[in-house]
This record gives sequence, C-alpha cells and structure tokens, in this order.
Amino acid sequence: MSKILGGLPIKELAARTWDETLEDNLLGRAAELAYYFLLALFPMLIFLTSLVGFIEGAQANIFSAMARVVPGEAMRLVDETIRDVVSKRSGGLLSFGVLAALWAGSGGVSAVMETLTATYDVKEERSYWKLRLLAILITVLLAVLLVGGVILIMFGDKLSVQLAERLGLGPAFKVFWGAVDYLLGLALLFSALEVIYFFGPNVKQDWRWITPGAVFAVALMIVASILFSLYLRFGPSYSATYGGLGAVIVLLLWLYLMALIVLVGSEINAEIAHAAGKETPQKAG
Repeated sequence: MSKILGGLPIKELAARTWDETLEDNLLGRAAELAYYFLLALFPMLIFLTSLVGFIEGAQANIFSAMARVVPGEAMRLVDETIRDVVSKRSGGLLSFGVLAALWAGSGGVSAVMETLTATYDVKEERSYWKLRLLAILITVLLAVLLVGGVILIMFGDKLSVQLAERLGLGPAFKVFWGAVDYLLGLALLFSALEVIYFFGPNVKQDWRWITPGAVFAVALMIVASILFSLYLRFGPSYSATYGGLGAVIVLLLWLYLMALIVLVGSEINAEIAHAAGKETPQKAG
C-alpha cells in the first residue's frame, strides 16, 4: 500500500492533500469549474445525442445513466432543456451545430486541464491553441468512451434477455446482469477520469489504468451524489428560495461537488508523484 502511495502513510497523504487543497485554493477553483461545466454541459450533451441519433434507444440510455448520479430536480432540467433544443434545431444546420457543440463542450475540458496543472504546482506553458486542440481531442475521446459504453450496455442487456429466455434463467440472472451494468459504468467512469488525469495536467507521467486519486474520486462521487440527493429530498426546498431558478441552483451545486472531487483526486495523485519524485513539467508548446 505504501508503495502505491509513493511511500506515504495514508494519514500523511491525507494531511498533505488537505494542506495543498487549501494552498491551491481548490474550493475556489471548483466554483470556477462548476461555472464552466454548466456552460459546457448542454453543448456536450447535444454533441453526444447527435452522435448516437442513429442508434435506437441510445439517447434514452445516456440520460438513464446520468439519472443514476444527477439529482432528480437537476436531471429534469437537463432533460427538458436538451429536448427543447433538439426539437427546434434545423436539420440543415446539423453539421455546424455538432461542431459548435463540440467546441463549446471542450471549453469545460480546457478549464479542467488548466486547473489540474495547478494541482501539480507547475505553470501552464502550453499555447492556447495546443491546449484547445488537446481539449477537443479529449472531449471526443470521452464521447467515444461514453457512446461505446452505452452501446455495449444496450447490446449486453438485449443479449442477457435472450440468454435468460433460452436457458430458462430466473430472476437471479437479472440481478447478476444488473451488477454487470453497474461495473461497466464504474469502468467507464474510471477510464474517463484516468484520461483526464493523464492528459490534463502539464506534466509528464506514466499511464496507469487505476490511480489512487481516481479511486478516491469515483468512490466519493457515488457517496456525494447519494447524500446530496437525500439532502434535497429531506432538506429545505431550493424552489422556495430561488423559485424557477431552483433546479439551476441544484445543478450548479452538484457540478461544484463533482468538480471539487475531481480536483482533490488530482491533488492526491500529485502528492504521490511529488513524494515519488516522478513528475516532470512538459515542454511549452
């Protein structure tokens, strides 16, 4: 365990991460990222739904996967907004709209990359265009991961139904396959985080399929989403305070929590790298 953590005991790693979280102002940076996430979320979803528009049921599966982690009130806002935008788009502007959505969606990834660089205590020396192009490539890669995962789960579900019918398998098989679906979802989330953690910061590092920061981030994302949903269910209503903006505030708060978790996960990886003396700033481009 100590070797995986760069020779640091868990207690010391936690203390270092906390100190660096405050020193790097990750609480403030997470608020900045939440704003960029909000701006990039809908273009990114438009881009994704355009990619899978030819696959029957794929869009519904993407939103179903989101609904597992996004609070209900916020998810309703996302669903209604995307449906409204897609229904009013002109078919002749589809290609331009997808490219514009990709450009806007990559803005959130670009903001993440710059912030992750700060967690490693190095300067962002990549040029604007190099950073933006890399952000677009990462956005496309994340989209491919998500779409590929959704398609895999869709065909897996159909295959499981056929197997259950032909082999006479009972309800236990449905429970088993439901667990497989969640494991595939976790694998996709791990992969997406590792892509961001590897390509995001301006440091040279070795590729690893699973890093301590990603393990922390995935676990805390699940716990935070559950607790946040429970708080919204039993706590005071945001609609009573913000009226029609209540759903927007809920979505923004959830995005803030997710951004903070991603940044702290990167900070954990950075502290392990510092302790092991492995990371080196990349060359300016």
